[in-house]
Amino acid sequence: MASVTKDSRGYRVFFVSPEGKRRSIRLSGFSKAQALQIGRHVDELVMAGTSAQPIGRQTALWLSEIGDRLHDKLASAGLVESRTRAAESAPALLMDFVESFIADGKTAQGLPAAKMTIAKWKTVRGHLRSHIGNRDITSIARQDARQFRRALERHRFARTKTNPEGRPLSENAIRKIIGTTKVIFNAARRLGLIEHNPFEFEVSSVRPNRSRDFFVTSDMAAKILDACPDAQWRVMFALWRLAGLRKMEIFDLGWDDILWDRGRILVTSSKTAHHDGKGSRFVPIGGVLPYLQVASRTAPEGSENVVTRFARSNSNLDKPMKQIIERAGLNPWPKLFNNLRSSCETEWLDAGIPAHVVANWLGHSVKVQNDNYAQVDDHHFDRFNAAAGSQVVRQVVQYTRELRETGETETNDGREKPSVFRGHSHELPPKGNRRLVPTGLEPVTFRM
Repeated sequence: MASVTKDSRGYRVFFVSPEGKRRSIRLSGFSKAQALQIGRHVDELVMAGTSAQPIGRQTALWLSEIGDRLHDKLASAGLVESRTRAAESAPALLMDFVESFIADGKTAQGLPAAKMTIAKWKTVRGHLRSHIGNRDITSIARQDARQFRRALERHRFARTKTNPEGRPLSENAIRKIIGTTKVIFNAARRLGLIEHNPFEFEVSSVRPNRSRDFFVTSDMAAKILDACPDAQWRVMFALWRLAGLRKMEIFDLGWDDILWDRGRILVTSSKTAHHDGKGSRFVPIGGVLPYLQVASRTAPEGSENVVTRFARSNSNLDKPMKQIIERAGLNPWPKLFNNLRSSCETEWLDAGIPAHVVANWLGHSVKVQNDNYAQVDDHHFDRFNAAAGSQVVRQVVQYTRELRETGETETNDGREKPSVFRGHSHELPPKGNRRLVPTGLEPVTFRM
């Protein structure tokens, strides 16, 4: 049995360890009642160690509640395992680590992750729980990563009447999930929990998919603006189509961000806030100005936000947006809001604004612009052909006039003939019938 004594330095608990050695624990700063209670728990620990039986419930609860200092004294006496060693020796379970990773909410650079990023982590958490489970993280190998991808390829969304078999995950959706999983396992590797990332060689780069591109023309945008039910919807649509804001960026826009005298709008982006210097950007006020002015005049008294009809939680705007588009006599297009932003960017590029400037206004790189936003649409061919056709007609008329004035016909004396392409070094084609054929125009034929 443990005995409790007191000396000039306080109480001490004496006991005989399970190995038969006499040991003691110094309890400085404890009262007599506390020292006696500790002595009773020491007895329980010694008995459990001697009989190789689990400790009692009360002692187990007591151990979980005592401070590290007392726990270290018990560990030094050989009665319990050190909390540090126990934590190091205990296997790290995958789902436990994922939960702590999400709760930490930090990127690899140590910056707070955006809400959308954390939402992606939580989505991946569900897939990991379903297809891998709460296993020892060190037991997860590359074969498990391969099987995880195969499970994602078999995954189906909830069945509907229009899609009775359930819609599968797209290839890009699978790659995004794999990419986020890599991020989580890289965090475990940085903490020394694993030596290698089992997902290291799984493909995760998203492939540009331009099959769902749709260019919303200025005429279409005008019809939709006319079909909007009120000033709030008009300013929302104008910010998406005429200023290139992301779908959710309009909800962070305040009236203080409208720099009327400078002709620009300060846009705050939670999506890119964790990137250095990417938390905000300026866009030209341009065609949004009249809609902002009307929204300002009709805004509720004391309102700080430009958009007051909806809040950030009302992210499902697809249905009312489609209704407005149909009211305008148009058919809804794929990726409703993304294609509005893409159309704005394409229109700015068409206007001759340098690509790096447009990319800066939209808040991404020129590479992202080329891969995902800048579109090639029928209107580009129409504009080029119209411009090229006018130029050709002018050149032919000028060339014909020069021939009449000089009286030249075909010559064999080696003299250079006037070029149809003025200002260029091209010579005329060989003699005979010649014609210029601008793409999309009727051939222009003339005889020398």
